[in-house]
Amino acid sequence: MKKKLILGVLGVGIVSSLIWILSRSGNSPTSTGEPDAGSGARSVLNQIVDAVKGTESKSTAAVSPAAASEPQGLSAEESRKLSILSEIIASKNDNDQRFDTELRNLSPEAKRALVRKYAEVRPEKRNELGTYVFLIGREIKDEADVAFLKSVLMEKPCLSLENCERPPEGQSGDEEHLGAINETTANYPQLVAIRAIRHKLDELKEQGQESGALFASLLQALREIRVSPNPRVVDEATKSLKELDRE
Repeated sequence: MKKKLILGVLGVGIVSSLIWILSRSGNSPTSTGEPDAGSGARSVLNQIVDAVKGTESKSTAAVSPAAASEPQGLSAEESRKLSILSEIIASKNDNDQRFDTELRNLSPEAKRALVRKYAEVRPEKRNELGTYVFLIGREIKDEADVAFLKSVLMEKPCLSLENCERPPEGQSGDEEHLGAINETTANYPQLVAIRAIRHKLDELKEQGQESGALFASLLQALREIRVSPNPRVVDEATKSLKELDRE
């Protein structure tokens, strides 16, 4: 269940210090002149979404305007699953049993629909964003899944649950940021994503598939996200690589 993952995330060490020095949005270069990693993450996500739209547009040429608003290429079963997910998100019940009984074995088409939904959600809705990451991350099967998780991990940190772009009004300084927001919720999508990557790496290792393409892709993602603008992500990626003896 999703609750188990949340408890696992808490166990990773949520209460450790964060250095909140970057905002989520913006397309300008950093002060060092290097490309903005957070903006790059949104660019990658947008590319994924554009690719999804391109695929869907080919199948919607003869579809009525009313039907075109719905995700295309989904079977009746996958559409039913997405409807169930919408119900769960609306209820805000993280313990809903249907996470385990209904929302498994998602097709590539259903996952693409989730990626689109993720891109459309306001950044302050951290739990909803984390839910989409959770569903894709627990069934990592290909490069598309890895690319999505990596884009999430390269996002800038959310500085405030009221407005991810700015720290809480009337406060300044990194320590005050830490005391003003719910740290777990602010980092929830990223913590879920990196835990999913680590879990899949451990699973593949136990299965003797360390030489496989998926293991290599996940490992490379861990290495690359060490330049994430989110200090928590950098810490967790570095820790995982050390534990895997793969620095």
